[in-house]
Amino acid sequence: MPKVNVSPKNFPELAIPLLEVDSMRYPFFYSEDVIRNMSEVTCWDDDVMICGYMRSGTHWCYEILNMLLNKTTETVPHTKHDLHVEKVNGKTLDAVTSPRVFNGHMQFCRLPKQVIEKRVKVIYLLRDPRDVAVSWYQLMEKNFRYRGGLTICPFPDWLNLFLDGELEWGSWFDHVTSWERAMLQHQHHPILVVHYEDLISDPRGEIIRMNRFLGMDADDEFCGQVATACHISNMKKNKYNITEVLNGETVNYNKGQVGSWRSWFTREMSDHFNQIYDKKMRYSRFHSKYIRGGGVA
Repeated sequence: MPKVNVSPKNFPELAIPLLEVDSMRYPFFYSEDVIRNMSEVTCWDDDVMICGYMRSGTHWCYEILNMLLNKTTETVPHTKHDLHVEKVNGKTLDAVTSPRVFNGHMQFCRLPKQVIEKRVKVIYLLRDPRDVAVSWYQLMEKNFRYRGGLTICPFPDWLNLFLDGELEWGSWFDHVTSWERAMLQHQHHPILVVHYEDLISDPRGEIIRMNRFLGMDADDEFCGQVATACHISNMKKNKYNITEVLNGETVNYNKGQVGSWRSWFTREMSDHFNQIYDKKMRYSRFHSKYIRGGGVA
């Protein structure tokens, strides 16, 4: 199995294990066989696909879509990992009954072929990469501390790995721009872009928008009920016995906040980020979304 180790420049003794398949990196415990065969996953006409870079709200969106598709505000009795196509083999996915909400962190070109052939509806989640980096670091810090009794590198060193695309799923910038190119090349494919920040500021409005995209007939009142059921405080409580827990806290539901990066980034780090972002996203339609977004606390 093609395993690689990544180390921060200032902490070469810290080796972060990763799985590398066809030049893309994944968590070390994923299966190479599953990844190599995910392009052959069978899709049905009523499947829905969620994609987004790591820590962009895919768990949250998974809960929302399942409630909309099943016309209920009851907690989904499983996690999105059960239908994560980069992690679960096709035979297991075939056994899941409709409606199925597939999900993953892959780029468009790595989707199952039938997602394209059958024009499966796709929701692409986008989140401020600075908040993504902070949320991911907090998750990994918990994993290091409570699973291995280890200490992770300082955040500035982790941020450099993130900005250089050295971690799982590669570069955030490459991920977003690849999806942007795909949306231009496949303009007739049903893809809805949902910004994490909009879900935070107007959850009811964004859920109404997702409901319409799915072609469901739920009214606005029901969408409001879904928004309440999927509030971060309710999900942390209702999913506690379903999702992974570390030190008494759910792993996949953190704070649900926008702008946490301001408490982590120094002025030097913010300037460094802006320089890279401006270069990598210069020709992106999302360029103005996250550049220089506010000062440092």
